[in-house]
Amino acid sequence: MRPPARQPASRGRSFGAVVPGEFEAWRPPGALGQQPGLSRRRRPASAGASGRPDWGHLPDDQIEEVARQAAERRANRFAARQRFLGRHRVSAPRKPPVWEALREVGRGTKLAVAALALAIGAGAVLFASPWLKVQRVEVVGAAVVSRQQLLTEIGARFGESTVLLDAPAMSRSLLAQPWVEAASVRVRWPGTLVLAITPLPPVMLYEQGSAQQWLAASGASLGPPPGLSGAGLPLLLDQRSVPLARPGAPVLSARLTQALVALDRVFPATYGVSVRQYLLTASGALEIESSGGWTADLGLMLTPSQISSIGAKLEALRALAGQVNLRTGGIKEIYLEDPAQAAVSY
Repeated sequence: MRPPARQPASRGRSFGAVVPGEFEAWRPPGALGQQPGLSRRRRPASAGASGRPDWGHLPDDQIEEVARQAAERRANRFAARQRFLGRHRVSAPRKPPVWEALREVGRGTKLAVAALALAIGAGAVLFASPWLKVQRVEVVGAAVVSRQQLLTEIGARFGESTVLLDAPAMSRSLLAQPWVEAASVRVRWPGTLVLAITPLPPVMLYEQGSAQQWLAASGASLGPPPGLSGAGLPLLLDQRSVPLARPGAPVLSARLTQALVALDRVFPATYGVSVRQYLLTASGALEIESSGGWTADLGLMLTPSQISSIGAKLEALRALAGQVNLRTGGIKEIYLEDPAQAAVSY
């Protein structure tokens, strides 16, 4: 029987197999290329025809070879693209469920996490609890300033958590005040702040106009004296036009205050007369009014160098006491502004 004639196949098809355009670069092996049946026939060029060549049909025994070469080219292009763009992760390890992850954690780690969570919860309760906040402030001892000013000086306020208070630092802040001799701060649970304060003792009575104040050895004001309790202390009259100092604030230099207090003690034994009062004139000059009726002018006492010259001026007064009788009432004024040229006025 005569075999059926081969039906003409369309371009790119052979036995129903579709040969894509990427197979066009394929070249058959040399041995197969010599067979006359494998020669490609070209379509005659025409004016309106496309420039793409008309390849011949592929035999059945070469379709697998063409497919293999096409697969190799696709694999090479994919590998080159991955080398250029980086590794492409096609899958990821499956994450275990949360419960499985917790089961893998050790017992010690679980206990540590539970203790940390408990501590955080307890701290939050302590900070938020209203009965662990400063609700009352008690002052033990004599305070020169108001309670609110004490809180400002130590950096505390009402409503602050008592857990966060630094009692030693607050005690140091109080001790830094010029009118405080001893101080301590403690917290009495649940919400009371106790301030124990001991002020410095008064050593001088300071008078400015009609107002009187006690002065500590540091030169700070201790407030107005109650009644006549300032008797027996040296008196300093200030004629300068300066604002009246509030209690607790410095009024005089500590060095000047201590020098005047010491001078009041040694004056009778050294010069035979006592100090009746000290006077700071409007210009800032210091004068000593004695019980003998005379006044010693020591000059300006405003700067540290001027205050340091008190010792030399008193030595000049001591030398003058060996020449004249300071107990007599004939002397009116002694000028000691220049210790080298002390002068006496009768």
